[in-house]
Amino acid sequence: MPYIIRPKRARKLVAALFGTAMLIAAVPAAASAACPSSPTTEALSQYGDNAAYTLLSGSSFENGAPGWSLNNAQVESGEGANGGQGYLTIEPNGSAVSPVFCVSSEYPSFRFFAHKLGGPWWSWLSVTLRWNENGYTHEAFVSPIKHGNSWDLTPSLNLASILPLGAPESTVNAQLVFQPRWGSAWAIDSVYIDPYSR
Repeated sequence: MPYIIRPKRARKLVAALFGTAMLIAAVPAAASAACPSSPTTEALSQYGDNAAYTLLSGSSFENGAPGWSLNNAQVESGEGANGGQGYLTIEPNGSAVSPVFCVSSEYPSFRFFAHKLGGPWWSWLSVTLRWNENGYTHEAFVSPIKHGNSWDLTPSLNLASILPLGAPESTVNAQLVFQPRWGSAWAIDSVYIDPYSR
């Protein structure tokens, strides 16, 4: 039986192919990393919504607005929505941008409390989603909020379906952007994220 010596070139090719296969195998694992779990509560049950929600970081506004970016907006002390003792006011031409939070297909919606503080009857609060993709910042309009002059809970607003989520396991880091429109001023409180798919 002849003794065959494989050339170095063939060994390098085999090593390169093995390394590529290992890299390809590792990509789905990285892409399938789920969002970290957060404590949930039926915080909106008194409003007829028995879903389990998680409170967006810093959105109780009882200890300031940690992680939020505010422009012509400030935290106010006093009775907010849902029994809280703080809320955020946003002046006309102001904005409030939430901390970054992880979204997957298992996060279909969110809700929050809003209170119009002044402005013409046709004015409203703009809510958009912001995220970074391929080095670019993207924004997508979610909904106009048009409430009266007292605290009110928004309807369930789309979240995951607006973001560029490919595979069911993929995730996107996003932010919520709140901006009064047409000379209005607004207060917001307690942003709740729904972490379960329907």
